[in-house]
Amino acid sequence: MPMRKFMPDEYTPSSPPTTIRVLLADDHDILRQGLRLLLGMQAEIDVVGEARTGREAIEMVQALKPDVVVMDISMPDIDGLEACQHIRSLEPATQVLMLTMHESEEYFLKALRVGAAGYLVKKAAPTDLHMAISAVAHGGAFLYPGLAKALVRAYVAAPTTPNTAQS
Repeated sequence: MPMRKFMPDEYTPSSPPTTIRVLLADDHDILRQGLRLLLGMQAEIDVVGEARTGREAIEMVQALKPDVVVMDISMPDIDGLEACQHIRSLEPATQVLMLTMHESEEYFLKALRVGAAGYLVKKAAPTDLHMAISAVAHGGAFLYPGLAKALVRAYVAAPTTPNTAQS
């Protein structure tokens, strides 16, 4: 039987958004306002909302359906890690980028385990934030370079099971 070719009207790869809709989630007003101003300088980014707590972020994601949530870990009510897990289960199309002061491997690995598509520390350059948002919005990942080694160490240290040993 000959291979069937996909015709353009039958198959369309998901195209990246032309405008990236972003929700900011951080408990510090001045940081959210600064991020809004910074991201407002990027033509392809539209900040659609701001949340002060993890609970607000979850509610706003359900209402606004942003492409990306830029979220702090340390927030009142529900922290960013728990909020990320809820967001990823409720709105799988919404990607979460953690923007945090935490540079520890522990937080970094927890963020990845709960579904964050990216992890950036607050001391990063503004251009890193733009690249990170773009990467996760287009289906990729973004890891702060200083923590990438932690991911490799965690992967190497993970016990192998019969299924993973065959890979």
